[in-house]
Amino acid sequence: MTPWHIQADYLENCNCALLCPCLFAVEPTAGDCNVPIAYHIRTGQYGAVRLDGLTVVRVTIFPGPGLMASGNQKMALYLDERATDEQYAALEQIFTGQAGGPLARLQVLVTEFLGTRRAPITYTIAGAIHSVAIPGILDVAVEPAGGSNPVREMVITNTRHACGPDLPVARGLRGLFRDYGFHWDNTGKNGHYKLIDWSAA
Repeated sequence: MTPWHIQADYLENCNCALLCPCLFAVEPTAGDCNVPIAYHIRTGQYGAVRLDGLTVVRVTIFPGPGLMASGNQKMALYLDERATDEQYAALEQIFTGQAGGPLARLQVLVTEFLGTRRAPITYTIAGAIHSVAIPGILDVAVEPAGGSNPVREMVITNTRHACGPDLPVARGLRGLFRDYGFHWDNTGKNGHYKLIDWSAA
């Protein structure tokens, strides 16, 4: 298996109310879960292939009932249109879990893979606001939620989340998605962001 490593800005915005019940291993707020997750790679490589500056979006759709951890998820993958063919292949290996690591553990929950698309993805950090957009498909922005100062983040600790035990809490400022026959607006709903460091040998 080809070794890989990424350091990336992570962003998610699901349709659960704050705080997302999935963090406590109970059912999502509305029984289902629709969540775009963006990864903006600051530095990264897959074998000898550099991945710096590229962005990937995984969209997970869980129809319920039950726990997210029970599986039965649909997933769509969007890869940065600026990726070369080599980079595209590397990103697809990593973010479909075929290259092992944390994403392999997430991929076992997916029972229907909707496909991979090249897309013009824009990821932005402006002060405390993290956002990601794909024209005509996705427009998500989150801001820190809670904390003693409006621009400070509240962090929950010892979570089961894939990003690790210390997880900043965020709220969706925008949360639009439309593709594959699905459409939702997660504005005002639960979100998270974090700088992650993931790898597999």
